[in-house]
Amino acid sequence: MARALPVVAVGLGIGLALTGIHAKPSQAMPPFAQAYGVSCDTCHTMVPALNAYGRYVQHTAYASLDPTVLKDTLPIWVGEQINGDSAGAGDPVNPTHTVTVGNLALHAVGYIGRDWTYHFQQWLYQNDQSGGGLDTAWVTYNNLFHRDGHLFIGKIEAPGPSPFSQWFDLSGFATPEIAVGEHAWQLDGNRWGTKLGYFHKPFDLEAGWLAGSGDLVTGTDFDSNLSEKTFQWKAAYAPGDRPLEAGLYGSIGTFPLAEAGQFDRYHSLAAYAQRDPQPHGVPGAMVIYQSTFDGNAGLDANGNALGALNGHAFTGELYEPLFKGNALIAFRHETGSVGGVLTNGNNLDFAFNVPHMKYLHGYFESAMGAKSAVPSAGPEWKFELWWTTPIANAQQH
Repeated sequence: MARALPVVAVGLGIGLALTGIHAKPSQAMPPFAQAYGVSCDTCHTMVPALNAYGRYVQHTAYASLDPTVLKDTLPIWVGEQINGDSAGAGDPVNPTHTVTVGNLALHAVGYIGRDWTYHFQQWLYQNDQSGGGLDTAWVTYNNLFHRDGHLFIGKIEAPGPSPFSQWFDLSGFATPEIAVGEHAWQLDGNRWGTKLGYFHKPFDLEAGWLAGSGDLVTGTDFDSNLSEKTFQWKAAYAPGDRPLEAGLYGSIGTFPLAEAGQFDRYHSLAAYAQRDPQPHGVPGAMVIYQSTFDGNAGLDANGNALGALNGHAFTGELYEPLFKGNALIAFRHETGSVGGVLTNGNNLDFAFNVPHMKYLHGYFESAMGAKSAVPSAGPEWKFELWWTTPIANAQQH
């Protein structure tokens, strides 16, 4: 970690030098918030979790925003994270407590002309290592079906609930990442491929064809004998002006197994609902129930053939804003079963905006059960500090 400190300092210095006195700290997607002059609660319940309007902007690939408002705002922003994780800290044989300060990313979002939008995120430094991969890289053509259609190309978000890509919990969701033999499901992952989204009063329909999730060199390998292929879809009631979203998502795909010429042919189906927090102490809620089927799960750790396996998983979460929306507390429970083997996990999360530094956000989590590396050692503790800022156009000041 000591070697990472100078690099992170240089990275932060570059970011601050670029922004200089022109930086406008913001809690939403920084260039959008800068252009519109709005705060985080326009699109977020708690950064980065989206509210109904934020989900609408996401579903429409930012095409619901006015390009004339965005044209004078530089579309680049930087983010730096400091992360801590106690996983394994209670294991006297192999303690693995970690704190990483080297997590610096460069983002770009916005319009190309009137009909195209884009979003890129490249890690410059990740987990105290230089580089770290291309997280997001898509362009979208938005002039389809009277501008209700959006064709994504690149490394895209798989069709699914918004919290899969924009949420405040530090642990990823176990339900869409269920592991069955050799196959690790990626129902919530950013993957290379294409996706057609159709959003119209107030329905959101999405269908995508997805391949690998690696960097540009390996992730775009579409050889059917080497990489996983998935058709994934979503159909949802998702109004941008009401707190409730509910729908279905599912997938059909193939996964190449370790044994040459063998494939796992799989499919899944899930139902979900999300409701934003309401006034007078009514918490937000999200529930997901998912079923999966692997036709050939491959081999177990001992080399035994597993054959076909059914799986089921459930996620339920309650979350409540505090202190006029400047903090949030959440509790999540997940359970799953594959081939009769049951797993359970619980997360307790606290997220907040750092006072007087609205561009800085903090997150704490206690995770137990299925998401804990050493369940018998007690809870796994995690924290994150996340700093973001846009790079403003000097002509605006």
